[in-house]
Amino acid sequence: MSNEYQSSAISQSDRTGAEDARRFGLMVRARRKAQGLRQEDVASATGVGRRYVVDMENGKPTLRIGPALMIARFLGIVPMVEHALSTPPDSDLPDMIPEDLPRIED
Repeated sequence: MSNEYQSSAISQSDRTGAEDARRFGLMVRARRKAQGLRQEDVASATGVGRRYVVDMENGKPTLRIGPALMIARFLGIVPMVEHALSTPPDSDLPDMIPEDLPRIED
């Protein structure tokens, strides 16, 4: 696989991840406000810092997923992973191992 293709695949997934983070943050903010909660209330109830709640609601894509899922659960949001049970064939996945590294067979 060419480096150009890998860069394209990675940058495309980064954009999708950033957009997903932004949309997830907006959903969390809307649910929190609908329940009449302040960011401080959510932070205190879930044991995270208020800064984490602020960053999550603003769609920061590099946050740790564990606290985000805990906050979502607290607010009654049940995250679902698209196509979680279907596994694409290996040929559909980008090759993330550099071509010059030897491959180890299972």
